[in-house]
Amino acid sequence: MSAPRHLWSGDWELESSARRDELAAGRGRPEPPAEPEPAISPRRARTPTVRERLRAALLRLRGVPRPSRRQIRVASIVAALVLVCAGAAVAVTSALNGGSSSPAPAVANQPEAWLGIDVTSSPYGGVMVTNVVPGSPAYWAGMEAGDVVTQMNGRPVASPSDIKDAIAGMHPGQSVTVRFEGSGATYNAKIPLKNRPAGTP
Repeated sequence: MSAPRHLWSGDWELESSARRDELAAGRGRPEPPAEPEPAISPRRARTPTVRERLRAALLRLRGVPRPSRRQIRVASIVAALVLVCAGAAVAVTSALNGGSSSPAPAVANQPEAWLGIDVTSSPYGGVMVTNVVPGSPAYWAGMEAGDVVTQMNGRPVASPSDIKDAIAGMHPGQSVTVRFEGSGATYNAKIPLKNRPAGTP
């Protein structure tokens, strides 16, 4: 049996130089190339099928508690009360409006009805048309400058303000009945009013 070896045993110099030579020889040798890791393709997210979506929705619904009969009755009573209150509100509104089924009065921001004529007082009765705007409702009804308007909606016309008053309460799309005389004949025309175009007087 050999004795344990220590650094001070005397041959440490010899052993250390041999080890140094081994290490130096190993440093010059290239290391073998590491094997490349296999490429891992990232997993694509799979979209669930319609069947899977329905199954998931049913599972979520199973967790929702069903309403009790009492809850259903209470909900029905609340819905009935809401309908009764809405009906009462409609009845009160109708009573405040006088119970008529006529349309509500004109709102301030509603477009102004437009006939498309300029008029002046006539010494022979009625009002004389001084200008007809091309493309206006009056233009398409066949009115011309020099015609005399004698009636609007069955009421006699004596001044230009009568025409303004007759059109003032009307809305675009409504029709006005005009009786006018021109070229030796009398005409009755039902003229649908339009919106006043921007920039027209």
